[in-house]
Amino acid sequence: MCDFTFGNLFCWSGAEHTEIALKDDFLFLRATFNGVTSYAFPWGEGDVYNALTEIVEDSASRGADLSFFCVASEQLVYLEKFFGQNLIYKEQRDYFDYVYFSDKLATLSGRRLHSKKNHVNSFMKRYNYTFSVIDESNLQACLHFSHKWFMDNQSTQRLEAERQVIDTAFRHYKALGFLGGVLKVDGRIVAYCLGERMYDGETFCVHFEKADKDFPTAYAAVNKLFAELLVNEYKYINREDDSGVEGLRKAKTSYQPEALVKKYYAKII
Repeated sequence: MCDFTFGNLFCWSGAEHTEIALKDDFLFLRATFNGVTSYAFPWGEGDVYNALTEIVEDSASRGADLSFFCVASEQLVYLEKFFGQNLIYKEQRDYFDYVYFSDKLATLSGRRLHSKKNHVNSFMKRYNYTFSVIDESNLQACLHFSHKWFMDNQSTQRLEAERQVIDTAFRHYKALGFLGGVLKVDGRIVAYCLGERMYDGETFCVHFEKADKDFPTAYAAVNKLFAELLVNEYKYINREDDSGVEGLRKAKTSYQPEALVKKYYAKII
């Protein structure tokens, strides 16, 4: 689940007003989305039900409704046992993570990915391109490209939040241990992507990916080239969710994910 990597929590903490607390070897997270404050399932070793009691008491002290965001299927079992019939929940399909085998994204082999491979081949034949790792030498240029990308796309509240989040990611790129790749055509940046290692050690999470709309096949190219960079170290690539955006859902589905990581929103009534 991409939501609880350290880099993701840190970069989105301003936009989502994330607060944390540590108690009895548990990490507690509280965040606000669209004016609604919700909790993450408590993370830690020990008595989960005592940790859930802490959350109930905190919510009561604030006089607020109690809800949980991005709940995993296995966590839902604990909530059902603890809250019983007072628990209602629903799938958050817009926030399911798309997970792929890294070798499949790196090779695009097989009939079902043939069209993707054609897009990449078309890009590589048509343009004089280079692909390199994002580092101190090109970090500011990538940030400048990011600003231009947001200026060229119609502003929405979600996009404005994402712009600020990506700014944070680039400002703290090295300290967060991020890894990214930048694609250039004739020395001009046309796409970039970046992300971080996930806690299981065999999955890399791609947090952000942007491409120049004048190069429609750049997304396919940067996706494959970055996967080639990751394939020897990571078995899986998590490309996060589609946020309910129809075009994004179609694009991520077309890469034939190996799994969708389900997430639930749960509320106590």
